[in-house]
Amino acid sequence: MSTSHNQYRNDELLTGIAIVAKQLREKLELSQEEVVNDIKIRTDIAIHIGRIETAVGNISISNLSLLCEYYNIPLSKLMTKAEEIIKKARK
Repeated sequence: MSTSHNQYRNDELLTGIAIVAKQLREKLELSQEEVVNDIKIRTDIAIHIGRIETAVGNISISNLSLLCEYYNIPLSKLMTKAEEIIKKARK
């Protein structure tokens, strides 16, 4: 965990989310660019999937929800998968 500019950042959780996001994209055999372009066309919103998949950014719940909608996965399921990855990493 770290703080930057007085913003809380849970590196462990962000890494879990990053891994799940990348797995979902790779399962569909899509490039990061394809995902970004698809979301931009559908919603007129630009997200930076590379920052999400590398846990560089502190992703907003709104962007995470948008990504879940794109991958057709409930937010709760994505979070459960991220938590499972975190638990495995701790062992």
